[in-house]
Amino acid sequence: MKIDLISGQKVFKNMTNKLSEEEYAKTKAQFWLFMLNDGNKPTKWLKPNASGTKVNFDYMKGQSEYDRGLLELEVYLHEINERFGLDYKFSRE
Repeated sequence: MKIDLISGQKVFKNMTNKLSEEEYAKTKAQFWLFMLNDGNKPTKWLKPNASGTKVNFDYMKGQSEYDRGLLELEVYLHEINERFGLDYKFSRE
């Protein structure tokens, strides 16, 4: 019998409700990219509280899932760049 992990939840303790909206957005973008590079695709970001933010995720099984995750992150980066006057982007190597 083969057993595969399919999903999980992480807690990011640095992403508390004490951060400004801009700082929270910047931190979320960084953690999102770290998660993707670790093979975890965020599926739901729960509301932040004093002890951090919980994030539900799925384990990615291939390059196509990773590519879709990067596209979702690109959309988010475009949103926060527009909202906060940032210039966040990433490169694909």
